[in-house]
Amino acid sequence: MDRDKPQQKINLNSVLNFRDIGGIITDDNKKIKDGIIFRSANPDSISNEDITMFHFLEIRTIIDLRAPTEYKKRKRSIDNIDILSLPLDFQQTTREKLKPFLYKKNSESMISDISNSLYIEMLDATLPIFRQIIEVLLSEEHSPVLIHCQAGKDRTGIICALILQALGVERQLIIDDFMKSNDALLPFFKSMLLKRKILSFGFFPSDRILYAITLRQRNIESIIDRIKDHYGGIEAYLKEAGCDATCLPELKKRLLIR
Repeated sequence: MDRDKPQQKINLNSVLNFRDIGGIITDDNKKIKDGIIFRSANPDSISNEDITMFHFLEIRTIIDLRAPTEYKKRKRSIDNIDILSLPLDFQQTTREKLKPFLYKKNSESMISDISNSLYIEMLDATLPIFRQIIEVLLSEEHSPVLIHCQAGKDRTGIICALILQALGVERQLIIDDFMKSNDALLPFFKSMLLKRKILSFGFFPSDRILYAITLRQRNIESIIDRIKDHYGGIEAYLKEAGCDATCLPELKKRLLIR
């Protein structure tokens, strides 16, 4: 593939929320290369047709952010693509914190606050693994990469926001990329939750669950603000993650073009 030419939108039938973060413009008017960093929901049920597309895209490494309890049901491996497990294990914590409010009326404000606090926890928990992600991105041998969690929106959204910020993408464009997952996922979630509500004769709290899993701009803004206010900026965050002084310029050199 020619990494310097813009790609057309990639449509996969068996992998939700799949997209290339290439093409986004940075503050200094450079562009993220196409075909290097992809993001998606889990590819557990990937079809043969979409495996062919993965190979066409030359994806060499899949970074799975799920905990072992989440990916134990992984249905397929993909030949010639390495899977790097870097778990951000928040599944049980999220359920425990949100469950008491899913059956309560007028609990949306509390659900929103809990979701926001979980994002902050996820950002802090990302520190030990972020250096490894950067190392993969810097390696021609191990990239292009696909980064995913379960739905490809929360943990994946945070990781991609960090990468975009490291590359010098402005705040609003980071927010815009994060919020695209709603367009990709909400129709699927609404259909799935409607079925559950029908099967439960209307007792399943589908409306509040949908509210809980819908992305809100507040969450990604909190991530961006915490990087600045708590860590002192993205360079300081990278340093705390274990990246040396050469890491950021090397990353920009590898991933950006004029």
